[in-house]
Amino acid sequence: MTDKHTQPVALSELLDQCGPGGPDHPVVLPQSWTQGRTAFGGLSGALAYHAASHIEEDLPPLRSAQIAFTGPLFGTLTAETAMLRRGKSTAFVQSEIFGDKGLGLHCNFIFAAPRATEIKTSDIGQPDFPPLPGEADLHSGPPQFFTSNMEYVGKRIDTSSKTNRLTRWMRLKKRTALDPMAEIICMCDSLPPSVMGLLDQNAMVSSMNWQINIIAEELTTQDGWWLIDSHTHHADHGASSQYMSIWNSRRELIATAMQSVAYYA
Repeated sequence: MTDKHTQPVALSELLDQCGPGGPDHPVVLPQSWTQGRTAFGGLSGALAYHAASHIEEDLPPLRSAQIAFTGPLFGTLTAETAMLRRGKSTAFVQSEIFGDKGLGLHCNFIFAAPRATEIKTSDIGQPDFPPLPGEADLHSGPPQFFTSNMEYVGKRIDTSSKTNRLTRWMRLKKRTALDPMAEIICMCDSLPPSVMGLLDQNAMVSSMNWQINIIAEELTTQDGWWLIDSHTHHADHGASSQYMSIWNSRRELIATAMQSVAYYA
């Protein structure tokens, strides 16, 4: 049984509540967008981006983001933004999210207009692409967990098979009137840290830092499906480093990312 705290709330609704940030635009965190004792990292990153993108009306597109998970976020969330520097084609915007226990997320967003260039290169290997999911056999998480807002095939992670790489098609259930950039930030964090594929299912993990680079100019895909790929390339001393990428249904690279993840095992 669900109550008003666990009923699904569309990401677009929470972004509308956040608006440009500040004390006049609080967001009451629904339990259905939490993971453990904190807000889902993709949600808090999307809220921070949304507030940053409204600091001025004529910002160029987002190109890069640096996100630090400084503490747990719960209760009433508010965003605070500051323009660090505005140039002819680039803007650096700081955006922070505060909850009932203070600062929980610190972000630097880089908005940059595209420029003509003669140098083009791409040296990122594609992951294995499973077939696009059909409408049958789709799964979601429990109502008190952020994955209740998403759909996917099977389990997001199978701890019976030890692996340092996770690859899944993921999508939001409710996508109407949603900023595609906020959707990308949200969905890019929708898989568990890939180091969990090497740990026992009861081991604790916590993302610490996240770097995202937006590659594509057009953020579109079929039926909302994004292929999320996460690969732990180093783990020792309780800290792992993972490479991440997000692809659309046409097998086009949308964004790359990297996370530092603390693990307790």
